[in-house]
Amino acid sequence: MSAWNSEISPERRSARLKMVMISVMIGFLIIVGRLINIQIVHHQHYSDAACNQHTTQIDVEARRGRILDRNGYLLAGNRTVATFQVYWPEVPPEDIALIDTLLGQLGEYSIAKLPAERHSGNQILAIDVPYQEALLLTNSGLPTGVSVDVEQERTYPMGDMAAGIVGRFTAENSEGIELWFNSDLEGIDGRLFIERSATGRYNLIDPEADNIHAVDGNDIMLTIDARFQCIIMEELERAVDRFNSDWAAAVLVDPVTGEVLAAGSVPVRAENGALAMNHCFQGYHEPGSTFKIVTYAACIEEGLIGEDDIFNCSDGYIDVAGDSISDSHEMGILSRDEILINSSNVGTVMLSRLLSDTTLCQYCSGLGFGLKTMIEYPDESRGILPVPGVPGWSGVSSAQIAIGQEVTVTPIQLALAYSVIANGGTLYYPRLLEACRDGDRWIREESIVRSHPLSPGTTEIVRRTLRAVVEEGTGANAAVEGVAVGGKTGTAERLSGSSDYLSAFVGMVPADNPSFVLAVIIDGPDYEYRWGSSSAAPVFSEMTSRILAVEPELALGTRTVEENLVAGVFE
Repeated sequence: MSAWNSEISPERRSARLKMVMISVMIGFLIIVGRLINIQIVHHQHYSDAACNQHTTQIDVEARRGRILDRNGYLLAGNRTVATFQVYWPEVPPEDIALIDTLLGQLGEYSIAKLPAERHSGNQILAIDVPYQEALLLTNSGLPTGVSVDVEQERTYPMGDMAAGIVGRFTAENSEGIELWFNSDLEGIDGRLFIERSATGRYNLIDPEADNIHAVDGNDIMLTIDARFQCIIMEELERAVDRFNSDWAAAVLVDPVTGEVLAAGSVPVRAENGALAMNHCFQGYHEPGSTFKIVTYAACIEEGLIGEDDIFNCSDGYIDVAGDSISDSHEMGILSRDEILINSSNVGTVMLSRLLSDTTLCQYCSGLGFGLKTMIEYPDESRGILPVPGVPGWSGVSSAQIAIGQEVTVTPIQLALAYSVIANGGTLYYPRLLEACRDGDRWIREESIVRSHPLSPGTTEIVRRTLRAVVEEGTGANAAVEGVAVGGKTGTAERLSGSSDYLSAFVGMVPADNPSFVLAVIIDGPDYEYRWGSSSAAPVFSEMTSRILAVEPELALGTRTVEENLVAGVFE
């Protein structure tokens, strides 16, 4: 074929050029259409996809507020722990050996068996791994399919010594102070979007994302003194073992403020591991002769008896509406004060007859009995205080109430009533909260006066008599060397519950100018220890001796009643 014939004609060259141009134009239009589809039509879809490839969402758990004692000792705090888990469908067969290696590195925290066995879904490998150890393992690289969840775990350094007060917190359940102050302690969880850096790690917060920073909970400070709390709990545990009792409780109160310095209840836990009833606030019991101060103080406040008045208790019993109330032995002729010093049932009933039924019950409620104290603790009991004219009131009710029967109280109520005697006549609302943290400062709670049921003159007489109870009468076993103690024993024959007797002692130290009031209750002791003088009183003495050894200044007393008046405590 000739060279001429092999050449392309101009017409064909033009046609091919048009085809190329048309093809380029079609390709350009396809590209433009694709870009329009990506940038406009499906912009949000591809934007989200790109974001998901380079950004991860992290839920940030807020730190729960700490609980501290009055001296700043930690009662409840937090520690960060990790949970390791594996999603088996994502694990290649050749990586199972890496899972075994990881389990070996997790050591005591591992809950999976070696060698690892493939499952159909997710499997927990380890729990409660300390944060620093989890961080080291994570930074060294994890096998495919393994993930780590980080969360906070509540810690309680004092364990069961403070559990009855502090309670406990879990995602499913809360108890005690943890429950009562939950709104203060809990924070607000956050959410952060973290961008992947050039190294492949998530270490840059996306400033344009909808980040929600976590807000930590507030710390709170309790009125509880951890040192005193340990003493109270240790002595209660010894008492339960020594006297073979069903339970024991004790409350330590500052009478000038109503602050609860310690509150113990044994046993701490029920059989299922949950907190048992805290008898300091939630249980109630017959007070026995510790209640006699109500009748005694009421008669003095009403001006019905004087120091020189005498009462013939020689028979050893007294008839009341066809019934008989007796003493443990014949006591002869007793003065006003000797009735309380010797804890005469007969003499106390004689005093109660000087009061109307209504007046006696008014003094009972005036001292806080039959009413909730409003302590910051869940499920507080009000106790039982019968009143005239209601079903159940009988001709013997007034006499029974006067000696601490037919009425039930809580240990915190007893401690507060004796605090009225100790501080010169003021009933306070008790407090467990000392302060709440707000940012960088502590906001302290103020004590609140509930009422003024007794005058300073009456309380001075009662304090003097309670000192004589310990120095001359039934409370001798409550004495503490080197300091004057005032207080009253109580033995109650139980009207409710499984045990027959309850032993009690409520005392104040020092007797003339008390720094603290301590109520001790032993429920269901062996028969030979049923008297308040033989079980509760010596436990009071042991507790007080140890408390004063820790804080000797308490033996010096608080401000005098006159100083309290000047300071406005009774205003």
